[in-house]
Amino acid sequence: MTPFKEFLTSAVERLLFRSAVVSESIALAGHFRQVVVQGEDLKDVKWISGQKVQFHLGNLMTRTYTPVEWDSVTGCARFLLFLHGNGPGSEWASTLGRGDRCQLIGPRDSLNFAVIEGPLIFFGDETSFAAAHALHLARPGLQKEYFFEVSSLVESEEVLRCIGLTNAQLFQRLPDDAHLHDIESGLVNRSWRLGLPHWVLTGKAQSIQVLRRRLQGHRAFFHKPRIRAYWAEGKAALD
Repeated sequence: MTPFKEFLTSAVERLLFRSAVVSESIALAGHFRQVVVQGEDLKDVKWISGQKVQFHLGNLMTRTYTPVEWDSVTGCARFLLFLHGNGPGSEWASTLGRGDRCQLIGPRDSLNFAVIEGPLIFFGDETSFAAAHALHLARPGLQKEYFFEVSSLVESEEVLRCIGLTNAQLFQRLPDDAHLHDIESGLVNRSWRLGLPHWVLTGKAQSIQVLRRRLQGHRAFFHKPRIRAYWAEGKAALD
C-alpha cells in the first residue's frame, strides 16, 4: 500500500470507527467464542437489543455481528461469535485475544426487540444464536419459542446451555433441506397454540424464503414477520 493510501485508510478509520480493546475472549463449544470489548468510544452509546455492529477486519473490510449486551456506562459490549466457514470473518474471530485492539461501526438498525409485545416465535441457525441470546436477556418476561436449524446438535446444545437458552428446538440439517418440513410443522403447530404470535425469521436467506412462503400458505402470519438474513449461499457476507 502506498503512503497516500495508508494515510487515506487511516483517516477514514478514525472518522468511521469506534475503538475498543478485547477484555475477554473465551472459546465455547466448537465454532463459538464469547468476546467482550471495552473502550471509551463505547460509552454513552444508545443501543437497542437486536441492533448490529460492523467490526473492521482491515483494508476497510467489515463483518457484521449482533451484540448480546451493551453497557453504555462502562463502555463494554459482549458478543457471541460463530466462526462460519473459513472466510476472513471466521479467521479474524478465531484469533481474537485479550488485549487486542479492534474497531467497529455502530450500533446500527437491524432488529428491534424492545417493541415486540405478546408471544414470539424466533427462527434461525447458529448465526442467529447471538440475536436470540440478546432477545432472551432483554425480554425475560416475554413468551418466546426458539427454532434453529443446525449442523451439529451436540455443539449447538452445549452452546445454548452455556448461554441459558435451554428451551430451543433444534433440527439437524439434512440434504436438500429436507429438515425444513419438520421445522414447518413445528412452527405451524406452535403458531396456532400461541394464538398467532409475532415472528422473527433470521439466519440463512434461502431457509427464510422457503419457510416464509410455506407459512404464508398456512395463514400463520398475523403480525408482519421481522426478517434478517445473516448469510446466503453463494455470497461472502451480508450486512
